[in-house]
Amino acid sequence: MLAKSRSEVSEKILSSKLEFRGHVPNDKYLWQSIMEDNELSFSILYRRYTRLLYNYGMHNCHDSDLVKDCLQEIFTTLWDKRRSLSDVYAVNAYLFKSFRRLLVKKLSWRKRFSIALDFKDEALFEIMVPVEYTTEQDEQDAERVARLKYCISALTKRQREALFLKFYNNLNYSDIASIMELQVDSVYNLISKAIDCLRSHMVK
Repeated sequence: MLAKSRSEVSEKILSSKLEFRGHVPNDKYLWQSIMEDNELSFSILYRRYTRLLYNYGMHNCHDSDLVKDCLQEIFTTLWDKRRSLSDVYAVNAYLFKSFRRLLVKKLSWRKRFSIALDFKDEALFEIMVPVEYTTEQDEQDAERVARLKYCISALTKRQREALFLKFYNNLNYSDIASIMELQVDSVYNLISKAIDCLRSHMVK
């Protein structure tokens, strides 16, 4: 952030807090405010998405330091270039797409991982099976959990990633297509086939 006096920063934050009082600012509002140098809006957006992006990154690779570096770079660049930002249709999709591209680039530079993101089976399993369900001692439930884990392991990496973005981050098909650099129809097919696979195993 640009260097400012403590009084200037405090005054701006106080003004912003008064403005936000009584409602939760949406992403679009925060984005517009960031373009106008609003530091509180930047902090709110940062807190809103760092955990989501971190989880997404950690489900794609095993390097926590690398994921944190990418997060730092994404948000530092966002603030540094705030005055030249353009309006975006969906802030969450923009952040996920930017983060994914940077992560892939870093991974390819290091040559420690495949450029294709390695989405782990456990990530999707944790999302789709509640904790109380996985701890059930009932034999029938245990069998269903085992079938679900087997089915998830049989999904392709892209299917697992698409499901993660859809159900964990509640992104729409268009946004997922943009993030994964696919056609929207391809995302529909990925998710549809993945759900069919899961459903067929769960009803057995």
